[in-house]
Amino acid sequence: MWGNEELKYWLALDLCTGCGFRASRMIKLYDRFETMKIFWQGSPSELKDMSRAPYYLGWITDELIAKFVAKRAEIDPDSLPDKLEKAKVRAYPMAHPLYPHTLREIHDPPFVLYVKGEMSMESLVYGIGVVGTRTPSHYGQKLAKEFGRELAQAGVTVISGMAVGVDSFAHYGAIEAGGKTAAVLACGPDVCYPSSNKPLFAKLSEDPKGLVLSEYFPGITPEKWRFPARNRIISGIGQGLLVIEAGKSSGSLITARQAFEQDRQVFSIPGRIDQPTSEGTNRLIADNMAQLVTSVAEIMKALNWATSTRPRSEPIVLELFGREKDVHELLSNEPVHFDQLTEKTGMTAGELSSTLTMLELAGIAERLPGDWYVRG
Repeated sequence: MWGNEELKYWLALDLCTGCGFRASRMIKLYDRFETMKIFWQGSPSELKDMSRAPYYLGWITDELIAKFVAKRAEIDPDSLPDKLEKAKVRAYPMAHPLYPHTLREIHDPPFVLYVKGEMSMESLVYGIGVVGTRTPSHYGQKLAKEFGRELAQAGVTVISGMAVGVDSFAHYGAIEAGGKTAAVLACGPDVCYPSSNKPLFAKLSEDPKGLVLSEYFPGITPEKWRFPARNRIISGIGQGLLVIEAGKSSGSLITARQAFEQDRQVFSIPGRIDQPTSEGTNRLIADNMAQLVTSVAEIMKALNWATSTRPRSEPIVLELFGREKDVHELLSNEPVHFDQLTEKTGMTAGELSSTLTMLELAGIAERLPGDWYVRG
């Protein structure tokens, strides 16, 4: 049933942007005909007939048909499965048995889910989304990594967005524990964003316990509007959401509201009242939108999940690229100063600081007092 012959029509329809093909409508169409081929190949008059008895698909209007016919002429369904294979990406339409049932339950589920990596799709359902600020304090960095690690040790899949900050620390915490972690991107699953996270992207897309997923076809680049849309997947694909440090205007608060509306359990770690990056998380707790937690055990108890702590299986191994590789090669057991690294690499202070942060996240560099660095 789910060979390329059926899949190619789902992919083609997914690429028909601007035609009004909401996932909830299209799944009803599939339930009616048990294939998307009939709709894709239908003539304008045949498509119009679908809006009448005995089908009663009233959303198929003349305007929609005109837009669809024009868009259809630009797409070759036969070429799409090959494009997936070249990008090493798998696709799971809504009707596919491996499509996460948790996503089917949300208001606006992805029509197709594109994934890159080896982790099983079933692991996503037993997961927790972890979100927070891109500029966490040392407190936030520490907690994101600790909670990511301990959730993974308890057998929970850590789901986040691979952004710089809390997201990355949570992913790396799970990786260090030898556990499962998945990144939901606001671009195609074969596009690394941000580019500074190439080592993490490589680990997630190649490790048996990692996964990169998206609702966008391979090659699609990130756009500002795609990020808020992406967040509903982070909040909806698992059983709960943990917010670690978020300012009063943080996008993480939008994700928390989405989780609340999706009937997911929302958790928040309290922060200092004089810390701007804790205003949002503290407010979630005060407004009873999130349960205050200080440990993974409290999350497991709230979800009625049994804890099966597993030891760290193996050390983290990352393939470094570009700036990360250049800087890491300059580090050793002997401390080297930030200014020396700036001179040797030719990077700006901002570029070097960002690169060193990525290496610290991966646990392969350590910052010492006075801006001195050694290998981790």
